[in-house]
Amino acid sequence: MTPAGPAVTIAGGGLSGLTAALRLGQRGYRVTLYEQKSWLGGNLGSRPMPDGEHLDVYPHMYLEWYANFWALLEEVTGQPKEARFAPFSTVKQLSKGEFPKFASLTDMYSPWHMFQNMFSGVGTPADMFVFGYASIDLLAEKFNPTVTLDNVDVNAFLNTRPYMTQAASDAFDSFITRVWAIPSYLASAPDFRRYLAYSILSPDPAFWLPTGSGYTEVIDPLVKAIEAHGVTVVTETEITGVSCAGKRVTEIGLRSTRYESDSGTWAPLAGSDRTETVENLLLAVPAGTLSRLVRTAVTPDQQSIVEEAPDIAGIVRLRATQVPIIYLFFKHKLDGIPVEPVGLFDSELSLAFTDISQTWRDVPAFAGKTVLAVSSSDTSGLPGTTSLADAQAMLEELSQFLPFRPGTKWGESPDIDWEHTRYESNADSQLFINQTGTDAWRPHASSSHIANVYLAGDFCNNDVGMTTIESAVTTGLQAAKVIVRRTRHGEPVTIIPPPRNWLYDLAYVWLRYAWAPSVAAASVWSRTWSFLAKGCAKRPSGLPWLPAPRGGVPGLQWAKRPGGGGSAKEDPEGGDADGPSGGRRWMS
Repeated sequence: MTPAGPAVTIAGGGLSGLTAALRLGQRGYRVTLYEQKSWLGGNLGSRPMPDGEHLDVYPHMYLEWYANFWALLEEVTGQPKEARFAPFSTVKQLSKGEFPKFASLTDMYSPWHMFQNMFSGVGTPADMFVFGYASIDLLAEKFNPTVTLDNVDVNAFLNTRPYMTQAASDAFDSFITRVWAIPSYLASAPDFRRYLAYSILSPDPAFWLPTGSGYTEVIDPLVKAIEAHGVTVVTETEITGVSCAGKRVTEIGLRSTRYESDSGTWAPLAGSDRTETVENLLLAVPAGTLSRLVRTAVTPDQQSIVEEAPDIAGIVRLRATQVPIIYLFFKHKLDGIPVEPVGLFDSELSLAFTDISQTWRDVPAFAGKTVLAVSSSDTSGLPGTTSLADAQAMLEELSQFLPFRPGTKWGESPDIDWEHTRYESNADSQLFINQTGTDAWRPHASSSHIANVYLAGDFCNNDVGMTTIESAVTTGLQAAKVIVRRTRHGEPVTIIPPPRNWLYDLAYVWLRYAWAPSVAAASVWSRTWSFLAKGCAKRPSGLPWLPAPRGGVPGLQWAKRPGGGGSAKEDPEGGDADGPSGGRRWMS
């Protein structure tokens, strides 16, 4: 039966747009959804392969506290998450020349595993204690503020703490870069504090990994559900402009697109431009695309959104980045690869990988092979001459950690199944960056200036804060909720709030002071150890009671600072002469 409710046009078929489409379709709205690409799901989606399989745009970790996401998934699949996801609590780290010896961290920011992680072998117990205590210290800021966190980055907060050691500070740098592709000196401290609080309240398990592609486990069931409610989905079509009149959006420009493999982007199809009137418009597109659309009317003589609502112009300050991915198919099984996500210590290209051949089920192309999803979160370290040169650079550095022959150019290695191996620059799928100071510019779901335009996306203002899968779902629900309220059609949309517990907040304050003497002692121990180790490094004989130094200050092995590219050169003191580099990324 054709829906008879108000009409809503949705631009963007990512997780936010699909979530809003489902809730509106369930309430009888006439929904049309346009997506620029040939496939749906955005950064949670999967690219279709010639053999019929799907490979994810980005590998993701799904955290336990994603209440709205898990509720949505169970609703559209009729199954609990255990049917499609596997639980995990540890992440791994590998250093050059140490395969197959991997270090482990369990729920690394939870105080409940703090003492376990102190003796994990990743770093000295003193530095690991400082590392864990700093998280509690940041969490205590909610009820017992010692600094004003507004517009303060994580690194700045850490530098105000007298107990902080360099190794523990660098550990924060590396972890944040791995998860959000942004160093701690840019990451918003208030957003990161909220992320820590939510994670600690739902610690078991810390995260889940899918047992198949994002397409099979999430997006395909969601798309089938929205189509069952009468939503019209149009792919390979993008919105080119939005026109306003009388404080309302009246018209949009549309055109068809096609994929250009050379640039890795979607280009317009000549002669396909057209226009369409709209009753309600939801823009669920990336921040960069939104910034362009609000400034572009369908024709030059019409008004744009920003002319009617100038406060939305600030979204131009929001930043995004791309993270290249190699889906690396080996011809055989590599023994000793763990099932957990792995970060590569001291990787100049900031590499990380997950063995999806161990987590994905019933994929014929994976039979008898190891298949790694390899990411590089520092694109400045890549050659940048051609896509294949970038891909080969990633392979060559990966071969310094894993036992295989990379060859001298892409397609040459005798150990790799080149028929299935794929490199994606992800130039068409950029990730929003939670940079310090941008919270003020993150737009709300609706505008007070224009009655019928709405916004959704993980970069929009929401209670979650940090860019996550949950924030994408939440902003889609927020947009649908406002549309239902303004149009007065259908039942209200329900949003599950993030987990909160004021007793935990009080406990963080108590732990801050109860453990203060211990962290002071740990800090002194770490600094003394580092001082003596530096002295040993300069004396051929060293000191008999200290182990031989390994090219730098002992401490956490997450210690390479994220940010820049190029090769890192050790200075005489064991630091990086070329400045910050390193870091790895897993997406959540």
